[in-house]
Amino acid sequence: MGHDIGVSIAVFVAAAFGLGVVVYVGVSFRLMRAHVEGRPTAAALREALREVFWTSVSQPFLPLFYAVGRRLGSGGGAVPVVCVHGYMQNRVDFIALARELEKSGAGAIYGFNYPWFDTVEKNSARLSRFVESVRREQNVDRVDVVAHSLGGIVTMHMLRDGGDKVVRKVVTIASPHAGVAWNGPIPGACGPHLRAKSPIVVERATDQLSIPCLSIYSTHDNVVHPPKSSSLAHRGGSDVVLDGVGHLSILFSKDAIGAVSGFLRRSSESSAP
Repeated sequence: MGHDIGVSIAVFVAAAFGLGVVVYVGVSFRLMRAHVEGRPTAAALREALREVFWTSVSQPFLPLFYAVGRRLGSGGGAVPVVCVHGYMQNRVDFIALARELEKSGAGAIYGFNYPWFDTVEKNSARLSRFVESVRREQNVDRVDVVAHSLGGIVTMHMLRDGGDKVVRKVVTIASPHAGVAWNGPIPGACGPHLRAKSPIVVERATDQLSIPCLSIYSTHDNVVHPPKSSSLAHRGGSDVVLDGVGHLSILFSKDAIGAVSGFLRRSSESSAP
């Protein structure tokens, strides 16, 4: 009897998770269409299936990575890398990227978890403390930061508050630097910081970057759109635009991973992609 109940619960959880993934992808891809250029149905379906695949593969491990993953890779390079996750996520999203960075010769790779639902200001302060702990552990002056989605907003706020003195380079991936077009509810105290034309977004729209920064984003991100909302080129940064990749699957894209690795390897004097 107990075994049957356990199996039933497992089946129910798996079915609920699968349904949630399909709803997330289906609804987000439908909402995206009003804010991006049209594309062939076959291409849209292919990218939707890729988003379903990577969401299904990575998200079951999300609970585990609240407990593990502070060190995502050993690395043999001189500059440690701090990975900053996005909205409703944690450091599980960087498992593929961390592996490739380790192979490419990056420094020790760390995963930073934070309460995504809190304000950008408070999470920026948490990130600053985490960076300080990494600097002490590795006995270095500066670190590199790789951030996804909301993590990019948190990182930029930290730079604005003096973090540029302890960060060498920043890569943001699918981050809504100019806010998102979505007008519906965004749960959490961070919600106002993610909306286009919100006071905090408008205030920072012209902030010039004081260190090398690269923004990697997609022409068809199903969560962050329109695409130009992720651009940093007008603020003194650099952009790499990928064709058609989804919001989570971009973290597993070979092109995105290659762009991150190449940017971090280049000297600060020649860091344009």
